[in-house]
Amino acid sequence: MSSAIPIQLQGKTPSSGTAKLRDIDATGEATASLTPELVIALCGPIGSPLHETADHIENALRSYDYVVEKVRLSDFIRLNATVVSSNIRCDSKLVQAQDLIATGNRLREKFGNDVLAKIAIAKVRADRKKSYGDFQDQANEAAVPPASRISAHRICHVIDSIKNTAELDLLRLVYGDALFAIGVFSPLTVRRLNLSHSGVLADADINVLIDTDSGEEFDHGQSVRNTFPRCDFFLRVDSTVHGADDNAASQQLFAKLRRFFNLVFQSSVVTPTTEEAAMYAAASGARNSACFSRQVGAAVTSSTGEVLAVGWNDVPRSGGGLYGKPQLLPGHPTDATTDKRCYSEPGAQCFNDREKELVAEKVVGALVVGGIIGAGDAAQARQVILSDTRVKDLIEFSRAVHAEMHAILNASRLCGDKVVGGKVFVTTYPCHSCARHIVAAGVSEVVYIEPYRKSLATRLHEDSLSEDADAVGKVRLLQFDGIAPRRFIDLFEARDRKKGGVLNLRDKSHAVPTTQVSLKAIPRLEDVVVAEVTTNELVLPALASAHRVHSNE
Repeated sequence: MSSAIPIQLQGKTPSSGTAKLRDIDATGEATASLTPELVIALCGPIGSPLHETADHIENALRSYDYVVEKVRLSDFIRLNATVVSSNIRCDSKLVQAQDLIATGNRLREKFGNDVLAKIAIAKVRADRKKSYGDFQDQANEAAVPPASRISAHRICHVIDSIKNTAELDLLRLVYGDALFAIGVFSPLTVRRLNLSHSGVLADADINVLIDTDSGEEFDHGQSVRNTFPRCDFFLRVDSTVHGADDNAASQQLFAKLRRFFNLVFQSSVVTPTTEEAAMYAAASGARNSACFSRQVGAAVTSSTGEVLAVGWNDVPRSGGGLYGKPQLLPGHPTDATTDKRCYSEPGAQCFNDREKELVAEKVVGALVVGGIIGAGDAAQARQVILSDTRVKDLIEFSRAVHAEMHAILNASRLCGDKVVGGKVFVTTYPCHSCARHIVAAGVSEVVYIEPYRKSLATRLHEDSLSEDADAVGKVRLLQFDGIAPRRFIDLFEARDRKKGGVLNLRDKSHAVPTTQVSLKAIPRLEDVVVAEVTTNELVLPALASAHRVHSNE
């Protein structure tokens, strides 16, 4: 690291014998430290076209003069299997997949839930050093020859694929806005076809893999269900990547990724789809909720895509509407200044959790009275009921109006039958209670981001609801496709679109991401991660081949 450079202060003259001082343009130096490097983390349920997405990202970024390095976390698991005394067997695809999942869990249990992300970070650091030389934290970056400047680092690492929220958290912590998490999703029927195309996996094996991959019930397990909703961009692929539909899936991936990178680099004028705008409205509405469990937002649109109303989950108040907002009926006796939501009640306890505890207490009490269990086992029995039965999934005792219901009530009051044939955009998959009201309201489609494992919607209303995008005569439940609400402002905010009164967009080979971050801090953070990985004697993957040579090498 270079020593600090003294700054010429206004009105001061260097004393004799001191080093020659120079003026420093701090803004220029900070700007010169911005890196075009990208890190893309893929996340998606097993059977979704993650590997194919990585290939299409590489193809899409060629026109931007980027080199893409694909990083498979499953390779890291194989390399480090012996570190946790595991063996990846190849007896069958099912056995191999199960061994990879089990070994990944052991690595996370021993070294932390983000261990695979740490190995990926070590690889990114090593690849940069090999391709561009060791990072020099110097104050005169602007004076470096153009071919060796940070601005020449046109490289993208695609991490395939993250399975745990801790992995995503660490990658965001290190790379900030230079990281994009892409959620890749295919409907269950398509995922089954993708997994069964070779004929090796039986239907029962596929069910086991899908359930295990989706979300395991311990902290160091895979949690795709929890990680996926936190992505920056969602890519829904409704066709199988094998067989007759392969070309359709490929075209879907290509078109959606091209649009995504046009937004990232602002190499084309791109505006939000009606779906993206509606989901952003829903996510914004969710921030009004004071619910302990989760903030959920919903937006209802007409059949033509107009946003009719938004809603969120919260406690209703006498006089209409929810607490925290003005009453609908002026002069109603309810005191508008008194907030009676759960957080302001004595004990600040969730009413739903309290009632579930009472249910468990009653069940255990009846079993003790009936002689089924002893009184000494009552406490343990209550804990089992609350943690390992469907009692823990009960939602019937919540005081809150659900977001979908709030949005539909608002839209129906304001816009009447415009709701019929419209859509509901909701941040979380609807519960079975909301599902029946959605069907009765005449909504044609529900679009969601976060899965909801407690929902029995399709099981209880198979006649009226379907997760098939091609379903006819039923309300379709579809995974959201597009820019996530969390990056909506970043990516759709226009920057310098014109020059001399005409459209002026940078050539793709010189365009830089609008979300650039300074490279000054990243290598320091990476070095700390590398030190930990090395200390734990974890095996690092082979380096990428150098695609550019740093002038100092």
